[in-house]
Amino acid sequence: MKKITLLGLLSVLCSFTTPGFTQALVSVDALVLLHELPQPCSTLTDAFQRVYPLEAKTPNTAAFYHAWSSKLEAYAQQAQTLSANFYRQNPLGFTPASVPVTSNNVSPAQQVSMEAATRDLAQKMLSDPAFAQKFAQMSEAEQHAYLAEQLSKHGIKPVAGTPNRNVAAPAGLDKNWMEMCSELMQSTLDMSWMNLQSEVQVRYTEKHAEVNKWAETEIKKLPMISFGEYGHDHDPEKVKAIQQQARVKHADVANTMLKEMRPLFLQFRKQFSERISQLNAAFKEVNYGKAYNFGMFYNQVLQAQTLMLTGQHTLLSNEINVLEECARWEFERRNL
Repeated sequence: MKKITLLGLLSVLCSFTTPGFTQALVSVDALVLLHELPQPCSTLTDAFQRVYPLEAKTPNTAAFYHAWSSKLEAYAQQAQTLSANFYRQNPLGFTPASVPVTSNNVSPAQQVSMEAATRDLAQKMLSDPAFAQKFAQMSEAEQHAYLAEQLSKHGIKPVAGTPNRNVAAPAGLDKNWMEMCSELMQSTLDMSWMNLQSEVQVRYTEKHAEVNKWAETEIKKLPMISFGEYGHDHDPEKVKAIQQQARVKHADVANTMLKEMRPLFLQFRKQFSERISQLNAAFKEVNYGKAYNFGMFYNQVLQAQTLMLTGQHTLLSNEINVLEECARWEFERRNL
């Protein structure tokens, strides 16, 4: 039986995909896509036209953003298809070694042990970004020593030597994919940016409550008139006039709120751009995987790209919620 060499094992354990195998991402520059998103509204009139196009009687904000949203949805669907295909081919969540050690090199028992070592190494590198980067920066001798130690835990004691085939460098270790993806995923958990918006919304909710209280107080000041057998009540025409004044006040409050929210929306977009810029640039450098092998990091990279798309949907949905809230007051001013 031929001896199992360290260099041969290194190529098997680290080549989680076939040499030359490419792993495509969605071909989209996420920053360009974000910059194509229409700018936030600066006036209540603008918001009203977006939410109630052509004097519509019900909100139809989606119509204004349809072109951009359709493009985003198409990219997101491509990412979903890529992810589904990946898991269909790799139920474990990573691509196992596809360059097996042939039976004339190792025994069946050794083959099983090596496959177990492969899974252990893959799972460790996927769950520990710091280790993955450390392993990539090791010298060849250090990598050999580490692998020999791990293999010994599975009952294999490789010997030094030269393999019978060329050893390809581990795929995907030329860039810090795991670190960049982890940073992006962690940043999506930080929702502190919403606190600023919540503070503004609470403040203007209180202002609308003040308008309601003003209208209630003014109506109570009106003299009562008799409606015969129907009893007494305030003059309906004067009540209607006060209610109309209140609607104008509500619209003014909404307009002021919208002007205060616009800089926040722009700030949120800028912060999102900064979070995705490094990974977006890295995707462009490898031409979105068209001739590149991400190795064991492909699934994490694909998930990160999906977040770069869904994050933009979150930004727009948040803006639309505020637009519709403000535009409703203008709708009531015009129609009630």
